[in-house]
Amino acid sequence: MTAAWAVRALLGGLLTPAFFIVTGRLVETVPQVARDGFASAPGRRMIMLLVLAAALFVASQVIEQAGTLLGLVLGRRLDIHLRERVMRALLRPTGISHLEDPALLDEVSLARGVGPGDFTPGGAVSGFGEIIARYVTGGASAILVARSWWWLAVLLVAGHVITRRRLRADISKIVDVAIGRTDSLRRASYFRDLALGPGAAKELRIFGLRAWVGDRFRQHWLSAMGEVWRERSGGYAAYAWCMALMGLLHTIAFGVIAHAAIQGDIGIGTIAVLSQAIMGMFVLGNPSNADLDVAIGVAAVPHALALESRLAGEATTCRDAEAACATGEMPLRDITFAGIGFRYPGQNADVYRELDLVVPAGKSLAIVGPNGAGKTTLVKLLARLYEPSAGRISIDGVDLRDLDAREWRRRIAVIFQDFVQYALSARDNVGWGAIERADDLELVRAAARRVGIAEAIEALPKGWDTVLSRQFTDGADLSGGQWQRVALARALFAVSGGASVLVLDEPTANLDVRAEAELFDQFLDLTRGLTTILVSHRFSTVRRADRIAVLEHGRVTEQGTHDELIARDGAYARMFRLQAGRFSDTPAAEPSEAGA
Repeated sequence: MTAAWAVRALLGGLLTPAFFIVTGRLVETVPQVARDGFASAPGRRMIMLLVLAAALFVASQVIEQAGTLLGLVLGRRLDIHLRERVMRALLRPTGISHLEDPALLDEVSLARGVGPGDFTPGGAVSGFGEIIARYVTGGASAILVARSWWWLAVLLVAGHVITRRRLRADISKIVDVAIGRTDSLRRASYFRDLALGPGAAKELRIFGLRAWVGDRFRQHWLSAMGEVWRERSGGYAAYAWCMALMGLLHTIAFGVIAHAAIQGDIGIGTIAVLSQAIMGMFVLGNPSNADLDVAIGVAAVPHALALESRLAGEATTCRDAEAACATGEMPLRDITFAGIGFRYPGQNADVYRELDLVVPAGKSLAIVGPNGAGKTTLVKLLARLYEPSAGRISIDGVDLRDLDAREWRRRIAVIFQDFVQYALSARDNVGWGAIERADDLELVRAAARRVGIAEAIEALPKGWDTVLSRQFTDGADLSGGQWQRVALARALFAVSGGASVLVLDEPTANLDVRAEAELFDQFLDLTRGLTTILVSHRFSTVRRADRIAVLEHGRVTEQGTHDELIARDGAYARMFRLQAGRFSDTPAAEPSEAGA
């Protein structure tokens, strides 16, 4: 296909000067046909030339349309190829910290396309084909002129080269400015998507934010594009001088033709060929959208490759290449956090300093603490979404970094508070807990039945094939409580794929305390014998866990069973009574304790 695209560009460029030659010869026959008639040899020659000219014209139209089609197909394939490479690069790192790096996100935006509009590497393919055809046409036209006056051809080519260099310099400046305004363009895109998407639609209307969002979009858009427009308008004067120069040179060229014709040095056919050839050379310096398509479109390619190179070093799944990296049936003994220190990238405050915690295998551990204590961060470290800056996490004594991250994640299932509600079928929303078994509908149903959501799903319009989103035809949505049960079913389904560590990171935070306690109790019953971690800021909902750890100020301050911690009368007991008091008629704490 690429070869056909290249041949088309060459043929498309050659057909135009060929048409010049044929029409010139056609004009030569006019006086002879006027004298001898169409029945004469010149008449028959004219008819042949007319047929040839028509054939060249039709061929040029067919080749142009074929080139457009080939350019579109190749362009789409190139865009898809680069997008897949960018996706693979972003998915390659073990953790997710790179997705929170503004500089890298700017690089991702540039890899998709520089500046606004539809300028992509794929779009550059069609533009490049057009430019090749123009260069071929201009070059062949220059040869036709050079056959009569070589110096005139050189003069015209030189003028067009000067104009082309000026055009490319201006476009390069525009590209550089657009790249420098990527952050503002990303912000403008955010406000645009905020206004057009359903996620914020309710609040934008309730709080009267529609005009505000529109103003912010306009502000960031103009901030980014204003500089681009200023740079573009700044080159207009210089380019106008270049075009004036080209107009002067072409006027001289036509003057030379006129002088030669008056002197009788060239005939009418040559005049026709040379006049068209001079006009054909104009494409060498005359700007078109193809120049922008190519210059701005290809600018994204280096950023895609740089992104790939930047993240290539983060693709390792094991710290030690010679380590076994196998997870086997881990954990068989325990999961240990020893001397853990951690700080989020770009932040000044530590989340943990010297955190120690042991999670016994086959038991349930509840991690409780006030909001902001770092409970979710602990889960992210366990799942290797981030790496600790100090200390180590070990599984049965083996450093977590010495295990293959993909294999370890097959052993662990996590349902976060902000679990994803996939706009896909109900089957996928449960089955993705163990993707390799997602096609086994009976296993999917079994997991759903265990958490009490199977009947609700089977009552949907298309049952398990119903898309769980009203944004799609025949789609349906679930209530908040039903979605939470779907998430729990996803976690349970992960067990069928080999998961032996299940983590619930406050996925029931939107439920009231009694409903959450019931759901946690049910989950503990369903997962008995597995290593289970329950994360909650509600102390009264996790009392049935085998062990409870209190996380405060980046450290584990207390550990034990519910009864042991109540008897100790420490932070857990105080906060437990404070929260429990909200469900009794007697106040359980002084006002000063409310801040806890």
